[in-house]
Amino acid sequence: MPMMRWNCAGPEFFKTLGIPIRQGRDFRDSDSATSAKVAIVNEMFVKRFLKGREVLGHLVSYSSKVTFTIVGVVADSKYRGVREDPIPMAYFPYTQVAEIGDMHVELRTAGDPAAFLPEARKAVASLAPDLALLQPMTQRAQFAASTTQDVLVSRLAQFFSALAILLVASGLYGTLAYSVSRRTSEFGVRMAIGCERPQLLWMVLREGLILSVVGIVIGVPAAFAFSKYLGSQLYGLAPHDPLTFGLAVVGVLLVCLVAGLVPAVRAASTDPMRALRYE
Repeated sequence: MPMMRWNCAGPEFFKTLGIPIRQGRDFRDSDSATSAKVAIVNEMFVKRFLKGREVLGHLVSYSSKVTFTIVGVVADSKYRGVREDPIPMAYFPYTQVAEIGDMHVELRTAGDPAAFLPEARKAVASLAPDLALLQPMTQRAQFAASTTQDVLVSRLAQFFSALAILLVASGLYGTLAYSVSRRTSEFGVRMAIGCERPQLLWMVLREGLILSVVGIVIGVPAAFAFSKYLGSQLYGLAPHDPLTFGLAVVGVLLVCLVAGLVPAVRAASTDPMRALRYE
């Protein structure tokens, strides 16, 4: 079981779930209990157990009693969760396997799946009147249930990211605002001797950007060093993804630029005469 999984399926199972058939054929209604035993495997099964061999027509067995002939190869797919790595998988017709404890009916609809539920109940009842239809569930709901913990971690990360942005912006704004209020006379002198307002605006913004660059120079290597310990919390993203780090740096610079804009505009709008009489 650690090496592979197996499942029972019926005709058009792969078409219903959108799993492409790479080689061979799908299961058919003619694959009955009395016909030749057949099986379908996924690409990972072929890579691990049948590499370099002719796949179609190869004989496989999940027990020593029954042998199945491979008639098709399908694409790899997630089986238990979105985080799992591809694992060798074999599918057998449900009509040719005796040890079936329960079955799942997969239904593809064009529209609201819940609207088709009464018809699905009738169809299952026509096949087996003594069986109850348990836990009807859409694939979207099943996906959401399997990612509940990941969504919670993601939302917590978003919350703390927003809190960090707020702390960065408020801290930088407070620092620059205090600096600007203490340098009113300096700004008046600068403007009195010919300093233009855009130059004064850039001077204050540059101080904020210098502080942000210092933080980036310290923070990026630290984040790069510790990101490998967060690899298990990431899905579809490498711990040292350069695009993510690049966007984070650009985001910090934009936040610092916006936070320093208000004090910079205040400094650039200083009246030289009032500033010179400030003290």
